[in-house]
Amino acid sequence: MAINLYSHIQVVPKSGSGVSVTADIPLRFLAGKSGNPVVTDPVELLRPLQLAAEATLKHVGSNNHALQVNVECEIPVAAGLGSSASTTVAIISAVARSKGIELSKKKIFELAFVPENFLHGKPSGVDQATCIYGSTIRFSRPSNVKTVRPKKDPILLVCDTGIHHATRTLVGGVVQKSKNEKKNFRNYLAKVREISSGVARSLREGDDDHLGTLMYQNHELLRKIGVSHPKLDHLVEVARRAGALGAKLTGAGGGGCVIVLSPSRVVRDRIARVLRREGGTPYKISMDTSGVESWPA
Repeated sequence: MAINLYSHIQVVPKSGSGVSVTADIPLRFLAGKSGNPVVTDPVELLRPLQLAAEATLKHVGSNNHALQVNVECEIPVAAGLGSSASTTVAIISAVARSKGIELSKKKIFELAFVPENFLHGKPSGVDQATCIYGSTIRFSRPSNVKTVRPKKDPILLVCDTGIHHATRTLVGGVVQKSKNEKKNFRNYLAKVREISSGVARSLREGDDDHLGTLMYQNHELLRKIGVSHPKLDHLVEVARRAGALGAKLTGAGGGGCVIVLSPSRVVRDRIARVLRREGGTPYKISMDTSGVESWPA
């Protein structure tokens, strides 16, 4: 599901040559509870953004590569909310627009694999697909992206643990664990697929109670797979006791965020207060239906 936290990109000509990228990302998004930045080298953070711009310029056949790309990101970094996909998708769209070209969503999706491969090794593509198409999607592979139309918008809350890790590292750990526990993993993945189908059905039918139950089941499976974290498990349980219909980790895990389903906005506000007291950073969110958008300057 695309949510209403955004990356905003401005592309302007500059003198000289090459692509320059500046990023305005609040420092709290780069630091864990220790206060130490997750990304210690700014080049590490900016390189995939530069790759996104360069890949776009190459695709549109532009000879003029002298561009300044300014990035503002509202999304916590390395928190399982797709910040890298959001930013690179927006850059691709904005750079193409700066050259007078509006790319198709399919082409933006293809180009987004350049920076995402750099960041994550071999990403599924689900993050950039969600950012590009907006609303709620069901994704099994890059060639199979289907829109799920919820009967009603679920009342959601995201809560950041403040513990952030790189997706590439977490995926590597899961791959190794899957080799050691082959039979268990086959069972876990079969159950996850079953839950995924149930979630899509619950959204279409507006059945929040069943949706919440499936979220708790999914979190427990992800815990067994080895991608949860004690802080994630704690916040999921805190949300449950505070009246949440469902809660689970989102993203690669190992920290990052939990997503919480509430029966009402009043209950959501109460859950947010409790989660904040327990050391989380809550965000009241809603579904975004637009996906990526660009405008001429």
